[in-house]
Amino acid sequence: MCQFCHQYGEGKKWYLRAEHYSMDLLADMERRRYISSFVRNVGSARITSIESSFERALRLPQWLRQIAYFFYEQRYRRDHFGQVVPLEDLFRVLALANSLVRLPCLCRKATTGRSDARYCIGLGLDPEKLFDVRDAFFDTFRPGPDTNLFEKLTLAEAIELHQAFEKEGLIHSVWTFKTPFIGAICNCDRADCLAMVAHLYDFRIFFRAEYVAEVGTDRCIGCRACLSMCQFGALWFSVAHRKAFVDPLRCYGCGICRSACEYEAIHLIPRTARPLARNQR
Repeated sequence: MCQFCHQYGEGKKWYLRAEHYSMDLLADMERRRYISSFVRNVGSARITSIESSFERALRLPQWLRQIAYFFYEQRYRRDHFGQVVPLEDLFRVLALANSLVRLPCLCRKATTGRSDARYCIGLGLDPEKLFDVRDAFFDTFRPGPDTNLFEKLTLAEAIELHQAFEKEGLIHSVWTFKTPFIGAICNCDRADCLAMVAHLYDFRIFFRAEYVAEVGTDRCIGCRACLSMCQFGALWFSVAHRKAFVDPLRCYGCGICRSACEYEAIHLIPRTARPLARNQR
């Protein structure tokens, strides 16, 4: 299991503990200041400058780059870190939150310049109660008078929305603001999500899911539809067997590949059940 499961989950899935979504944690002013600062900083970032930083890091000797990455990853684990979560666990996360608010995506603003891409869900970040966080979003996105920057969702609406995101191939992940408080769900792809962009440069700021995908060869017909859905390059095709198969070393356990399979040939199993995947974090 991931570090947070041992550190904050007593050996179980840390993101399924209700106390990590509590208003008591959110009442901490240091955390509130961090969230407001995070919104403003990420919202004003530009993908070109971020990629330039990683390109400079690539020019360093590998040993020095790994030391720097380790230092920064530890800081992210303390402040703002995520984990991939499959849809069935995500439904349980949604049920734990005090409020569900659909927010404009800070990552897409940085990578595409768009302010209307709404792929993030605030968990407990109710703008009617958190005026400092609300003001940070208004300062960052500067919406027009007719723009609904914060859309409150019911549990049923949030579930339906994430089912639609799943069909689009977006990876679901939960994120902390001053760990262990979990304040957001992000729905990401490799092109537009800053965490995924960082991943391309081997800088990891989120854990893999507690699962790994597996193809049932009795159901797989070899159509290869699932291969195009995997954003981690973990699905391959055996020409000899005419079946798809999963590389457990690359699989992040997001389960998105299942949405492309009409024959329900792909399922998730606990990561601990696959020796090759067990220690991949």
